Amino acid sequence: MNKIILLLGILLVTANMSFADCLTFQCPSNPALSNGFARALSNATGTNFIAEKAAQSIIKNQIKKEAKGTFNVKVDSFSVPDLKAGRFKGLEITGRDIVADDVYLSYLKLKTLCDYNYIVVDSKNKTATFKEDFGMAFAASLTENDLNNTMKAAKYNALIDELNAVGGSFNLFKIRNSIVKIRSNKFMYVVQVEFPFVNTKKDIVLSADINVHNGKIIFSHTKLINNYFAMDLSNAAYAINYLNPLNFTLKILENKDADMQVEEAVIKDNKINVDGTILVLKDVVTETKE
Repeated sequence: MNKIILLLGILLVTANMSFADCLTFQCPSNPALSNGFARALSNATGTNFIAEKAAQSIIKNQIKKEAKGTFNVKVDSFSVPDLKAGRFKGLEITGRDIVADDVYLSYLKLKTLCDYNYIVVDSKNKTATFKEDFGMAFAASLTENDLNNTMKAAKYNALIDELNAVGGSFNLFKIRNSIVKIRSNKFMYVVQVEFPFVNTKKDIVLSADINVHNGKIIFSHTKLINNYFAMDLSNAAYAINYLNPLNFTLKILENKDADMQVEEAVIKDNKINVDGTILVLKDVVTETKE
């Protein structure tokens, strides 16, 4: 499946990204641009403005092939010759009410970190080459409904099946279903568990704090809301982190070889807001989408 971060218009890449360390990332210091006369001419004649609008339309149409939602795209170009060569000042993509790859997001914004970006697309060989380190900041917002819709996906249920394989092998438990609730800015994970050895089902309600550790979202300070039975909450924390629907959702910003850094995750107005950074190394070559 294609990922949203790979739908960046002139990038249109689909595989094998390598990501840089946020601490070592630096914007290009000596941008190689077309001559000043060409830049001045394209801006004076308005052709650069027209080229920006055309690029924005192409990007938006490409995104809509892969994702449902309302999208706004802004391309900031140096000049027509630079844009054709793959050099651009900035790119910003904003989406609302997104559904992509069975993942739901109320809001997503991607914005380039540097004011010079250089990616060369080879149409003949269907490749795109990052000529400079490339960085984007992202901000996402998720509601209770977003997470619950995402958790209906087959890929998420596969995680539950894996955990059930552990519990089932000892005839201890089986998770029947799970949902998320956000109440008064508190995250709650509700799991219906079947206990074969006592032939009963119970809804386990756990609350947890949201924190960021090593660039990933984790749940901590897990609390049992209902008191049907005693429970080792350290094991409960492991279980809900294993089934963490937030990290599952944010994987749409990655591919199988990629990584990203979550910098902050907070709950405000009963929405989970996440900010982070995605970085691509210079000289990475990817396949382009047809």
